[in-house]
Amino acid sequence: LPQNLIDTISEPDTLLRILHYPAMQGNEEPGAVRAAAHEDINLITLLPIASSPGLQVLSPVTNEWYDVPCDSESIIVNIGDMLQEMTKGEYIATKHRVVKPENEEANLDRISAPCFIHPKPE
Repeated sequence: LPQNLIDTISEPDTLLRILHYPAMQGNEEPGAVRAAAHEDINLITLLPIASSPGLQVLSPVTNEWYDVPCDSESIIVNIGDMLQEMTKGEYIATKHRVVKPENEEANLDRISAPCFIHPKPE
């Protein structure tokens, strides 16, 4: 990087969001999509534990989807498009999606609280 990562972060533009994924009807197959595959545009996304599993990441090597553990003592770190650009592809943006996991109870909402870390405009 041309400078320390911490020096690129914009505190005013960093955003903590609460994402609500409404309960599915109950008759959907496991793997039904709740949030389509995408990459985050920011530098880094920090994601503390969600209320239930369902987050998956796509391996750029195998092109397969992998379940992200829903561990209460973990924070998930996603690389965003801007960090991929800043590092000229050294770090690859994490393509991810949210699906209905195996054995999900009917009428279960999913809540997550990602923190999107954005760079300074300059």
